[in-house]
Amino acid sequence: MANKVYVNPETAISWSDAGAGLVLDLGTTGGAADGVRVGAQKDLGASARSEWYEWRIKLDGFDTAPVVGETIDIYLSTSDGTVEDGDVGVADADATTPALKNCKHIGSVVVQTTTAGDNLQASGVCRIVARYVCPVIHNNTADKLLSTGDDHWFWLTPIPPELQ
Repeated sequence: MANKVYVNPETAISWSDAGAGLVLDLGTTGGAADGVRVGAQKDLGASARSEWYEWRIKLDGFDTAPVVGETIDIYLSTSDGTVEDGDVGVADADATTPALKNCKHIGSVVVQTTTAGDNLQASGVCRIVARYVCPVIHNNTADKLLSTGDDHWFWLTPIPPELQ
């Protein structure tokens, strides 16, 4: 009889400007129109771990009315502990758009309303084999992300397969 392989989600790794395990402040200059922001680096550990992760992002709106169809693009910068993809650094900080070409694009959030206060949310699955990882968020819109009282979040949840 064939075995079933289930997904067994583990504890999510979270980034935000406050209240999360790791810092990613999208309400700063990196959240500006065409701005790029890098979150703090996470050490996934040296021991065996999942290679598959569900990513999820929640953006708490914009300072001004956004344009429908524009995107906020999500990348990952991975590292061996010495060299980071895109040379974006390992702490919550701004980065440049040329660096994105050397990071891994994992998805986008598409603006679906012109109401500045509406949340934008999206999710997907990605593969991470490196030990260290940073989220890199590109606000590829003409509008600044909400910067006052903002509650932007990014999560990575390990989803290792479990053989039954």
